[in-house]
Amino acid sequence: MIYLGFLPFLYLLIIGIVVSLILFFVPKIKVKLPGGYPVGLIVGYLGAWVGTPVFGRWEFLTFDQISIISAILGAIAAILLANSCAECCRKYGEKQTETQG
Repeated sequence: MIYLGFLPFLYLLIIGIVVSLILFFVPKIKVKLPGGYPVGLIVGYLGAWVGTPVFGRWEFLTFDQISIISAILGAIAAILLANSCAECCRKYGEKQTETQG
């Protein structure tokens, strides 16, 4: 899974783009990463890449060794986890500046 051909790379990139677009521009979900959408795209791609080994292979939707459902779940989980970490760091930083000032 470490070496990917061009088509699996393209599949994961498309999944990362679609998932990050949906999560960034759906008004009910507030995703605010420090670098904005480009960071969300990178995190989404990495989550899609890691999603297949972590969530397992679902044989009925597999293209070139990429399980589509697992990649989508991995991208969603990675973006939401990065958003939660960024929000936690943001709140901790605000709390530190309030106690110092």
